[in-house]
Amino acid sequence: MSNFWKRVFAAVATLIVAAGFLVPTSANALTLSGNDFKAGDIISDVQFFDQGAMTAQEIQTFLSRKVRQCGSLNLCLSVYTQDTFTREATSVQGDGADPLCESYAGAKNETAAQIIYKVQRACNISAKVLLVLLQKEQGLITNANPTADKLKIATGYACPDTAPCDAKYFGFYNQVYSAASQLKRYTEPASSFYNSKPVGARSPILFHPNARCGTKPVKIVNLATHALYIYTPYTPNDAALANLNGIGDSCSSYGNSNFWEYYSYWFDAHANLTADIADQGNSITNDWGSLIDDSSCTETANTCSADYDNAVATWNIIAGLKYVTGPIAAAYKAAGGVSGQLGQISRPTETVDGGSNGDGYRQKFANGFIYRDPTDAAFVVPNDIFNYYSDAGGPSGSLGWPTGNATCTDGKCEQQFAGGYVVSSVTSDFLVLDGAIGEYLLANGGINSPWGLPISAAETRTFGSFGSGRIQQFENGTVYEKDGTAYLVADTLAAALADVGGVTVVGWPLAEPVRSDGTVSQLYSAGRVVKVGSAQGVLIPADTLKALRVAGGMSGYLGVPTNDATEYTGRDGFVGSKQSFEGGMIIRGAVGSFAIPDQVWNAYQSKNGAKGRFGWPTGVAKSSSKAWSQSFQRGSIKVSR
Repeated sequence: MSNFWKRVFAAVATLIVAAGFLVPTSANALTLSGNDFKAGDIISDVQFFDQGAMTAQEIQTFLSRKVRQCGSLNLCLSVYTQDTFTREATSVQGDGADPLCESYAGAKNETAAQIIYKVQRACNISAKVLLVLLQKEQGLITNANPTADKLKIATGYACPDTAPCDAKYFGFYNQVYSAASQLKRYTEPASSFYNSKPVGARSPILFHPNARCGTKPVKIVNLATHALYIYTPYTPNDAALANLNGIGDSCSSYGNSNFWEYYSYWFDAHANLTADIADQGNSITNDWGSLIDDSSCTETANTCSADYDNAVATWNIIAGLKYVTGPIAAAYKAAGGVSGQLGQISRPTETVDGGSNGDGYRQKFANGFIYRDPTDAAFVVPNDIFNYYSDAGGPSGSLGWPTGNATCTDGKCEQQFAGGYVVSSVTSDFLVLDGAIGEYLLANGGINSPWGLPISAAETRTFGSFGSGRIQQFENGTVYEKDGTAYLVADTLAAALADVGGVTVVGWPLAEPVRSDGTVSQLYSAGRVVKVGSAQGVLIPADTLKALRVAGGMSGYLGVPTNDATEYTGRDGFVGSKQSFEGGMIIRGAVGSFAIPDQVWNAYQSKNGAKGRFGWPTGVAKSSSKAWSQSFQRGSIKVSR
């Protein structure tokens, strides 16, 4: 393989630069020392053989961050594409035993990121290892204008120090796959390479292709390091390790130390997190308090977080160091931190102009924001609600600051703000529910209430002498709001309401629907609307409801109504009303409204009712075990039960 020493011991500095000499440098606070390099343990097996190290999108983002603008040749790995061909699964001897890589399905115009990802999956070699290999061999990760020749031998595979590269393995895809397959081959016991520089034993490792530079006995502790030494069979000497960012001496080579440096700078999450936090200085970290937990900082972690008393800090292979502090940190922790609903920290805290509602702060996360109001209360606003909230003016708009965290269930979200209650609608947009409509829905299950989700915004309506209010359509009915109260007219009662003339006749609902034994009823301004089973809806007028309650309601002897009230004229010319029920009648006459049981009503009617000699009822019906009795204007009626 191409051994990176060729690019690092040119005698003249200008020749070194011209040859593309790459010195690993850190864009963050992590500083490596040659004393930290462990010749026998360059990288762990867990890190090396990590089939899920990075997603294709993570690889693409990583490449795009390393080269922000590609040069005129347009061959940067961030934009490079290539047609790939299908490869069958491979094995050490080609007989299917001792497998190396799984099959690779070729495709048109695959990006470099897709190729690296698919090789990672096929060969079980970490994409991080492949990225570092591409950098240490040809500098391709950070090269803003690489040539086709560099891509042709991208990983230095089949490019020995003593002979020209083998054209059979030219091409980016060919190089990445072949290098990964070979690294895997080195670690398979059936391979002829396995006992070269074996794990657990000391092996003499050359400092340089010039044998006169000598060797160093290295005890190789794992298969990953074993594979790296077969791929690049040199170890840095003391001069190289003493000058990591420069040039050692004529016997210095850098391939494996460069691998270690690039991997550490790019992918050692815990080391980078610790270094970057220290680099912030006491003026920033003094108020963080004590470290509580950094157990997420495993050796393969792409995101590593440290939880402090008053802060959370994270380091990510793409985004670097991010942190939250104070009340926002507390809200972030309560939301589950990095692994919670908000995901990773995206941006630093920023001030927010709240206008007349007061100024505060907010911080962006992968899946939303946390807002901190002028009182230091902090609440989560997920991205979906944020977009609506922002369009409504944010904290300086009519909604003001959030007063509670958002709640989302099965794609439906709700959140309370100072200026209203924001809730998902059936069209997946958001609506503001304010006033009694918002308060009632919030108090009765919110997005999980019996009302369902809103269909439209609230509208102001006037129903004649019943006055003005608002109505709003929901999945399971219409909500009516008047004088600070709001009630749902459920779809099950809508037909009954229409039967009696609708809200223009009965006015505004005054209470929740009542359901019992197949009967649904609801109180309105003009009375109670009742629906029994599939029968037509009936209105019990408001001025007869007291008589119904005195008679025990619809669970008493009267039962449910069987028709609407009709006019009923008495002997004295007074025009009242009568309404029949299963077990009797309610009469509204000159003296008031009274319930009359069937037995009394039959006797009363036989005497011509209100036009007869008894006149209007004046008292409630009384019963004993044997008889009913009731008083009227001119006498009383007593009948057997």
